[in-house]
Amino acid sequence: MSVVPPGNYRYVQRVGTAFLRLASSICGLVPAVVLCSGTMRAQPVSEYEIKAAFLHKFASFVQWPAGAGAHVASAHAAGNPICIGILGADQFGPALDQILRGKLVGGREFAVERFHAASQALHCEIVFIGASEQSRMRDILEVFRGKPVLTVSEVPGFCELGGFINLKVIDAAVRFEINAAAGERAGLRFSSKLLSLARIVTEGSP
Repeated sequence: MSVVPPGNYRYVQRVGTAFLRLASSICGLVPAVVLCSGTMRAQPVSEYEIKAAFLHKFASFVQWPAGAGAHVASAHAAGNPICIGILGADQFGPALDQILRGKLVGGREFAVERFHAASQALHCEIVFIGASEQSRMRDILEVFRGKPVLTVSEVPGFCELGGFINLKVIDAAVRFEINAAAGERAGLRFSSKLLSLARIVTEGSP
């Protein structure tokens, strides 16, 4: 049984509520994760805590082809963790690392890495491309094209450019778009539950 350090209790309490809402949304019980404060929380969960929770949950609802990310094991003594990469300016701060700590998907732990170049992140299963990279997004997506790497961003038009999942804040809620066709061409398979909650976008669509 894990013990939460006293200094982290309020943080875990706040993010735990976000996880409950996120789990409900993935199961189709509610349409989105609301960012506004609830009566039981001392302060609202931030946008990037919610987005970090989404990155965690995506690992459970996306299937990668056999062998994808397998060579990460050589870089991490703890076996073969699921690598989540952050490309560009990191807006998550410690939130992503804290949310993923101790979490398992398919018996695998998570490893978070930060990158400045897309080519450095090709070994990751999931790569979040920050808004700081908007001006060079076409070049970045060209590096990942056809690779079994789940690209996620928050940049408008990301899926239309060939990215796989775009997180958007609409009416104080985090919602997401999926370019399922592009993902499937790269060997990824999206859960029907995930697709049912997303706005499906095709490359080049307005």
